[in-house]
Amino acid sequence: MAIGLKLRNLLFLIHTVSPERAQPHLPAGLELDVYPTPAGPRAFLATVVLEAGPAFPYVMTGFRQINYRLYVRHGEQAGILYLRSWVSSRAAAAAMSLAIPTEHASVRLQIEDHPVPYSQYRVEGRSGEHVLKAEAAAADQFDCGPFAHAEEAIHFLTHRLAGFASGAHPKGGLSIVRVTHPPMQPMPARVQWLRSDQWVESGLLSPEEVQRPLLALIQPEIEFDMNLPEKLDS
Repeated sequence: MAIGLKLRNLLFLIHTVSPERAQPHLPAGLELDVYPTPAGPRAFLATVVLEAGPAFPYVMTGFRQINYRLYVRHGEQAGILYLRSWVSSRAAAAAMSLAIPTEHASVRLQIEDHPVPYSQYRVEGRSGEHVLKAEAAAADQFDCGPFAHAEEAIHFLTHRLAGFASGAHPKGGLSIVRVTHPPMQPMPARVQWLRSDQWVESGLLSPEEVQRPLLALIQPEIEFDMNLPEKLDS
């Protein structure tokens, strides 16, 4: 059975690292989905901030979420690995912890739409001693980074219909959450300031690297269907 959600105000903060730095964070059965660049193959990680409406019958209220992802493959299936997820609602956090590593956290958003939509996007999240703070704004031009064009970048970074997790399934091991949603059409954004304790403590990024994301995207809203998690053989 699928759980339907309307997601709003999605902010994607994208970084790249060497595959050697990301490899130790992969569970058995997954490989990095790397992309060739002039500097060599690069692995991708993302911080994604969003708001979600009620998800009947599992979660009766909306919530805000921050999740930390690595871009991976399982055989021919491209997806993302959920490393950690912060959710503002205790009920939603409890429900989502059955599918991906989730904890209740403080997540606050402040969005300004004047004089243009997303003229300012501020997020502050806190779980224990870990803090995420970001300030971003809609941009006029799309920076494609290492990708050939904007459409390729958007498809690679946002159209991931498989979410993997390690140890979240009641039977343990590697699990998959299959999702469906229309292709996203996000607007480009520029990051003005960023702090991410999660990436620094994990050793994936230094504080200086956190401040220099590859690119940022804002998706105003999207309809999103999520199936219940399935256990995978690694």
